[in-house]
Amino acid sequence: MTESVSVATKLTKREARLIERISKEYGFMNKSEAVRSAIRLYINLLSLPSRERLRVLQIINELIAPSRVISSELIEQTHAEDDAF
Repeated sequence: MTESVSVATKLTKREARLIERISKEYGFMNKSEAVRSAIRLYINLLSLPSRERLRVLQIINELIAPSRVISSELIEQTHAEDDAF
């Protein structure tokens, strides 16, 4: 059974442009579909072991915004997420 949940957020202009670009580039029907897919991806990534999750995040980062986040920041983020659980 599927449960519907509404989520509202504020985006920076850069984030909104990026979502718009990704939506068009990857053929999403609209921005909401792109965001839903991103949330599903994130939830699925949480089920991976840290090392595998880090590698997937690095690949995604290289595809989407190669110069924005460096690997060491991804490693720190992955460790912080592990500590939270």
